[in-house]
Parts: sequence; C-alpha cells; structure tokens
Amino acid sequence: MSVPRRRRTAILVLLALLAGAPLLALAPAAPGAVRLAGVSLLWWYVGLVAPLLATGIAIGVLVRGE
Repeated sequence: MSVPRRRRTAILVLLALLAGAPLLALAPAAPGAVRLAGVSLLWWYVGLVAPLLATGIAIGVLVRGE
C-alpha cells in the first residue's frame, strides 16, 4: 500500500475512533452506561481504549511512512 493511501486509511480510522464516543453515549439502551470494574464503558472508551488505539495507529503510520 502506498504512503498516501496508508495515511488516508489511518485518518479514517482515527475519525471513526473519535466518532465512537458520541455513538456509545447516545445509542439506544445506553451501552455507554454499562459498568466494568465500577467505571462506565464510555469512560473506558474515552479515557483508555481510544487514546491508546489512536496513539498506536499514529505511531505505526509515522514509523512506516517512507
């Protein structure tokens, strides 16, 4: 895959991660309110999962970019 295509794909994935929080918060039946270890699923997503994935994706694209 070429570098511009890889970057475009990474940008789309990062935007999908960003859009995940409002979708989780506003979805029917409130899946973001489900508790894991006493903390809501929305908090886990916004505070831990999405930032770690975004950092990994960004580093991966920057390191692999020629």
